[in-house]
Amino acid sequence: MAKTEQYRNLVQQLLIDYAGRRSSQRGEVELQTVFDREHDHYQLIYVGWENKQRVFGR
Repeated sequence: MAKTEQYRNLVQQLLIDYAGRRSSQRGEVELQTVFDREHDHYQLIYVGWENKQRVFGR
């Protein structure tokens, strides 16, 4: 069980670090993280504006 928790923490930290680096490079489009640790679902979502159009998902 402890190993599973380590993997969850590692995946979560990697996504947080990646989102932080990529968000600063995209101007008005932010890369957000979504975590559901209970079901082990981890997601990155682009949110914001690009060329006067709303960006969500990708």
